[in-house]
Amino acid sequence: MSTYPAVADLVPHEPPMLALEEVVFAERGRATSRVVLREGMQFVVDGHLETVVTLEYMAQTVAACLRLEALSLRDESPVRMGMIVACRSMAIHRPELQVGEVLSCEVKRVSGTDDASFFEGWTRDASNAVVSEVSMTLVHAAISRD
Repeated sequence: MSTYPAVADLVPHEPPMLALEEVVFAERGRATSRVVLREGMQFVVDGHLETVVTLEYMAQTVAACLRLEALSLRDESPVRMGMIVACRSMAIHRPELQVGEVLSCEVKRVSGTDDASFFEGWTRDASNAVVSEVSMTLVHAAISRD
């Protein structure tokens, strides 16, 4: 069981777009989440998912990372929500994934300010093989605290 808040409390998506099962690791500027591919998930067709969709899973992991950072602040700084404005590069090492696979999505902030940040991310399968990797730029918008 995760020691972090529920993903629904961290990521500003609702099903069917909310894909993450849980956050399994987080520290300032880094987070790792878990995704279980299931029939009926958004973008799953005939038991398969095109690996390019893992970009969204990594973006949701960034959202969880940013929200966890905001929750850890003891001052009145606004909560920041990140929005992808550029995908500098994405490497796909397997063209598709299968229902039933368990994926690990890891993100790491390389640089950033209060207004924008640059993250790198990796999605791995259960054997720890990298199935995709990305470099993305996000802008941050302040949102009200819940």
